[in-house]
Amino acid sequence: MTFVDTLGTAEYFVEALARVDRIGPNRRLVFTTTQPDGSGGMESVAVVKLVMSWEATASLAAALLGDSRDPPVQFASMSMSIAN
Repeated sequence: MTFVDTLGTAEYFVEALARVDRIGPNRRLVFTTTQPDGSGGMESVAVVKLVMSWEATASLAAALLGDSRDPPVQFASMSMSIAN
């Protein structure tokens, strides 16, 4: 693995991968978290939108699926769409 200096790079906590959009040959991954909505409930808010090439997306998926230290990810609530 190549060394990448991450000093000064923002880090965000996310709870879910909410959506994957197809943008030509690329994919936009939309990550969310929950926060209080002001009326006593909780709302889901987008935290990070990450656009990746298809190849990078496939590599990321393979790396995550190959990490057997954690329980499998649930994909039931994720949606897929084609962006304009």
